[in-house]
Amino acid sequence: MTDEGSSNPLRAVDTAVKDGVLTVTVRKEFDSGNVHQDWAQQVQLLHPGPFTKVVVDCSACGLLSSTFFAGIMQLQQHYGELGCPKMVLNRPDVRIVKNLQILRLHTFFDIIAR
Repeated sequence: MTDEGSSNPLRAVDTAVKDGVLTVTVRKEFDSGNVHQDWAQQVQLLHPGPFTKVVVDCSACGLLSSTFFAGIMQLQQHYGELGCPKMVLNRPDVRIVKNLQILRLHTFFDIIAR
């Protein structure tokens, strides 16, 4: 995981901070090899917060592995403890939303539909 503008072609997410809002963009390469390992911890280390809002942009992805679900819960807990309101999942694949509902995790997020 690196900040935007890096030349590293294989990374799980890109991050950006603007006006107190952290945006984590999940790349379509998220599940390629091991690029996704510890992605949420890397985000926390790079951007410890607090933030007024955290947005996870899933618009470039299809169905994601369980590592994604564990990571968003880790981020939600970390930034929530710092006073951030519900994280926003921006345009996740409908299968991700369905899995969140099955796992009863959808209530932790504001979900913007595709």
